[in-house]
Amino acid sequence: MIPGEQATVVTLNRMGRATRDLTEYSREFVAFAPLARGPVLDIGAGFGVASLSAATAGASVIANDVDERHLRIIVEQATSAGVGERLVTQPGRFPTDLHIPSQSLGAIHASQVLHFLSGSDLMTGAALMFRWLQPGGKVFTITGTPYVKTLEQFIPVYEERKRDGVAWPGVIHNVHEYSSHPTIDELPDFMHLLDDETVARPFAEAGFVIERVEMYNRKGLPDYLKYDGRENVGLIARKP
Repeated sequence: MIPGEQATVVTLNRMGRATRDLTEYSREFVAFAPLARGPVLDIGAGFGVASLSAATAGASVIANDVDERHLRIIVEQATSAGVGERLVTQPGRFPTDLHIPSQSLGAIHASQVLHFLSGSDLMTGAALMFRWLQPGGKVFTITGTPYVKTLEQFIPVYEERKRDGVAWPGVIHNVHEYSSHPTIDELPDFMHLLDDETVARPFAEAGFVIERVEMYNRKGLPDYLKYDGRENVGLIARKP
């Protein structure tokens, strides 16, 4: 067993791993969700850790995932937990496939999702989130940065691009070029690793107030990913 892998589970569509427990930013989403005006959206819900926790806390939840097998698992778990009436699903890839009425949501959660999007999709996605949220609604995200041990060979490339002013310096078109770690086979070829500046920019340009953005080492991070304390980037943004 890879050290630390017991804290995560491989997604059915090989889009990386889902955490078994709530991250710090997911916990803040769950705390905010039942107080929000309107239902909340969990983008890329995976096996439903955040969706089920928010529903259990009293929120009305829309669970989204690109893989309908994940959504069926979430529905089964919600029904077993007695919160099925507070959860609906919407399959599809964010941002292109989701259809949400304007100003209908109270909060949006996206854990380990944004690093699979291109720069243009990030800009589109942030603008859509702004449109979907009611005033005072919030976005809670956590995503991957270049500063992980498994992609250590990419860090100099990323930092050179950053110095050169490349708009999206964390884009990788073939992750296998930079790592032979066994878990790389659990990822798609394309990844877009983000930092505090690049994850905040789309939300700021969409009109959000950035309440918090930081690169940090999240609790429960598997040992094989640990590098220097900047392995993840979390963001909370509010629609005025």
